[in-house]
Amino acid sequence: MQAAKAIMQSTAEGQSEPHLRLRIGIHTGDVVEAKGDFLGSVVNKAARVAAAAQPDEIRVSDATRAMIGGQADFAFGDATTVTLKGLEGEHLIYRLGWKS
Repeated sequence: MQAAKAIMQSTAEGQSEPHLRLRIGIHTGDVVEAKGDFLGSVVNKAARVAAAAQPDEIRVSDATRAMIGGQADFAFGDATTVTLKGLEGEHLIYRLGWKS
């Protein structure tokens, strides 16, 4: 999550054109590696969480938010329940604050 924040901050400070507006999604769990590629439901869910984010947002899954607990390095807000393509049910995701 520190890396995601650093990426967003670096991109926001950049002067190059066209200005990039990123969406980052983070989910926690075990992944499968095959021939240098990462696969599995954890990767798929992270991609769906990213798709649910707005430009210039970092969104994290409920599992990731629970794992972080109350660490002072991270500020969360804007919890929302969403449906994620290809995944059953509704999923709680949080916005991760990254602006200094």
